Amino acid sequence: MKRVKKLDFESIDDIEQEPDKFNKYYKKISTICNGLPYKFRERLRYLRESMGYTREQLEENSYISVQTIKQIEINSERGYSIETILALCIGMNLPPEFSFDLIRIGGFNIETNSCINNCMYCFILRNMYNLNIDDVNQFLEINGVPPLSLENKQLKNKKMHKIK
Repeated sequence: MKRVKKLDFESIDDIEQEPDKFNKYYKKISTICNGLPYKFRERLRYLRESMGYTREQLEENSYISVQTIKQIEINSERGYSIETILALCIGMNLPPEFSFDLIRIGGFNIETNSCINNCMYCFILRNMYNLNIDDVNQFLEINGVPPLSLENKQLKNKKMHKIK
C-alpha cells in the first residue's frame, strides 16, 4: 500500500499554485475517513495501514516497539497510555482530525485542557503533527513535559550505537 505523503502548505497561495496536489491528498484522506472501523484497535491498524506504515516502520517513527503496537492492535485489554497513542499519531504524521478521533475512541479526552500536558498535546497534534518524534519530544522537554515513548528512545539509542 502506498504511503500518504505529507503536505506542507504555508499559505493559501501555495494551495492555489498546486491545487491538484492538495485535492489528491484530501481525496485520499476522505477515502480513509469513509472506511474507518468503529473499534479503537481496528481503527489504529486501519489508519496505520492506510497511511502506508508497517509496524516496523511505525516503531522507527514513534519509538513504540513492534510488540507494543501489535499488542495494542490485537489485545482486548486496554494496556496503553495517552502518551503511547500520541507517539503513534506523531509516528504516522496523522492529520489532527484523525489523531483527536483516535484518542477519543481510545478512551482519552485531552481537549479538556485540564492540565499543562493536555494543552501541550493538543498544540502538538494541531501544529506539529508533521514533525518527527524527536522534534516533538524536544519541544515537550523544553516546556517541562515528559517526552513521549521515552523507553523506546533509549532502545533507538542502543541501535544507533550498534550501527557505529
